[in-house]
Amino acid sequence: MLVIVELLLAGGLFMFGILATSLVAVGIIIQRIYTLWIGFRLNIEGLRDKVLGYVDQAEFGKAAQLCGGHHPLQKMMLAAIERANRSEKEIRRNVETCAVTELARFRRGTAALPHISNLATLLGLLGTIHGLIISFSGMQAVDAAARQAALSKGVAVAFYNTFFGLTVATVTVVAYLLVSAKQNREMTRMEQATAALVDRLLTNPDARGAARGGSAGAR
Repeated sequence: MLVIVELLLAGGLFMFGILATSLVAVGIIIQRIYTLWIGFRLNIEGLRDKVLGYVDQAEFGKAAQLCGGHHPLQKMMLAAIERANRSEKEIRRNVETCAVTELARFRRGTAALPHISNLATLLGLLGTIHGLIISFSGMQAVDAAARQAALSKGVAVAFYNTFFGLTVATVTVVAYLLVSAKQNREMTRMEQATAALVDRLLTNPDARGAARGGSAGAR
């Protein structure tokens, strides 16, 4: 820990900016990993098949119970089931409205990672320029030893900032690529499952008839 503090102090003010950027990036990466691999883990195909099976049997209550969780797919499927007795336009509109909110929640944080990577790179560049300024400013000294000391300090500051900034940026970009790939795969699977449910609701006249009958009876 002491060595790290010494390196930060040796690198100057911009090193602390890069450190703050790295902490934000780590926080977002951990949140994304937890959300995608643990928090929103779901057997999407299994849920889809069970819900479609209940829809085919006109068991809309059981289908809705399966979609009672917090996963975005469950929310979108429930939005479709709730409008099963309505027109195609109303079904799709309800699903799309739900998807806007749920998919935004599912993607939250991922888009910030490339910007954080760019910020770390820019802070590293500023630190590099700061180091070069120290080096060239020292050239004005009369004493050769003072010039050598200023040059050494400036080069060290420049290299510390360049290395730290590029390291944080590289790790953040790699994490973004992994998280984004997983996120896109899951979103594609959710969209396919929701589309399959909507198509089944629209093409199964028995199910739609039962949904209309259930709705009329409830009124």
